[in-house]
Amino acid sequence: MKLFGLAFLELASAQDIFLSSKTKKTNIIFVMADDLGWGEVGLYPANSPNGRIATPHLDRFGKEGVQFTHAYAGYTVCAPSRTTLFTGRHSGQFVKHGYSGHALAPSQKVTTLADVLKGAGYTTGAFGKVAPLTSPLEMGFDSFLGQVDQSACHNMYPKAIDQGMAVNNVNLTLNWKAKSRELCMAQPDEYNYAIDLFHDAGMAWLNDVAGGDKPFFLYMSFTVPHAGGWTDHPEDKEQGNPVPSDLQYTNTSWPDVERDHAAVITYLDSKVGDLMERLKKLGVDDNTLVIFASDNGAHVEGGHKKQFFDSTGGLQGNKRSQYEGGYRSPTMVRWPAQVKAGRVSSFPWAFWDVLPTAAELAGVQPPEGLDGISILPELTQQGQQEAHEYLYWTWKGAKGGSGYSVRVGDWKGIVPSCADEDSLTPSDADEMLLFDVVNDPYETHDRSADFADRVSHFKKIVQSKNLTCTCYQCR
Repeated sequence: MKLFGLAFLELASAQDIFLSSKTKKTNIIFVMADDLGWGEVGLYPANSPNGRIATPHLDRFGKEGVQFTHAYAGYTVCAPSRTTLFTGRHSGQFVKHGYSGHALAPSQKVTTLADVLKGAGYTTGAFGKVAPLTSPLEMGFDSFLGQVDQSACHNMYPKAIDQGMAVNNVNLTLNWKAKSRELCMAQPDEYNYAIDLFHDAGMAWLNDVAGGDKPFFLYMSFTVPHAGGWTDHPEDKEQGNPVPSDLQYTNTSWPDVERDHAAVITYLDSKVGDLMERLKKLGVDDNTLVIFASDNGAHVEGGHKKQFFDSTGGLQGNKRSQYEGGYRSPTMVRWPAQVKAGRVSSFPWAFWDVLPTAAELAGVQPPEGLDGISILPELTQQGQQEAHEYLYWTWKGAKGGSGYSVRVGDWKGIVPSCADEDSLTPSDADEMLLFDVVNDPYETHDRSADFADRVSHFKKIVQSKNLTCTCYQCR
């Protein structure tokens, strides 16, 4: 690990770290999966003739914490979704705050999730895909190794990755030779698989900070199971799901892309298992809140078909959709000291709630005017949990332009295209579909004709908030 300017340290004694942790604030870890479908984790429903993908560590994670069945990513594609995580604001507010949905730069003076925690005395580290942050060390993180360019993340065997303040400054010499699926899988030790590098660097950092006097925030952001490629050619960026080995799926009769897809999810699962084991060995498990989530719904790229493993768990839509399959996330939270094991919660929340939750946990005030709320009472089952007035997402319109979706209570409205194409703001003229996503989770029955008053109420809410229905990363 000297390659990264980090060194694996001998583990401090569990007793020393425990005594230190008793006086510290709670540590926070956010583990981000990329394009993981709601039905691709074993605890979530899915029905496929090809069976389930093995996720034993994530299944144990969920059983040892709380599994959320109605938790949402911030958007239906990557960068805007992660923008909501870092800012605490949903996409309907991006225009008024000057967020592009693609990138956040230090010059914008955005107070990020990492800024809040660093200001509260946390040591902060980011490893893996950090888009939309263009300069993580200037936006709240003390340490960084990964990739700032989200398009570069599609090559799972890059020639270089980023560290600190520079870009492409970590040269991966093993990846400068010929690469292909066959070559990389035949001799995995002869290549640098990006996910391994991110994870190893993150775990080295964790070993370093776990015994310190300060609490820590780790953003461990993987680039799988997003479709990717083996080479540096732009046309090869989304060939399939590169992975060093097909593991237990090697001898199946499945297409290569589906064997790889299952294997890369099980590979990701093993990284989560390693993280959890390290927390226990380091003696910080009880005092560490870990959130696992996906940045949007299941993808249908690189030849992968969502039907093969029922990747959306039957939810309508997928990545790049306003239906539940586009952004409902297999989200789980584990915190042994405070979260009761084995609980399943249907409480609806989204990425923009993470910042105010972390702020409350750290004992500091979040920035004013956020869309997010703290869900700490729901996590701990202590105190009264505030409910969202509404949850809101935008996306590309079905007929061009932009549309939006809004959830209020158990119901959700979808506007395929905003009627006001000039201002791109919600209006009374919007044609809205209406679904009871609790009793009709697959959004099969449009109830807008039966509940016109509810449709009218939804429109009044979003119009009163001065929101836009502008689409981001609309491709």
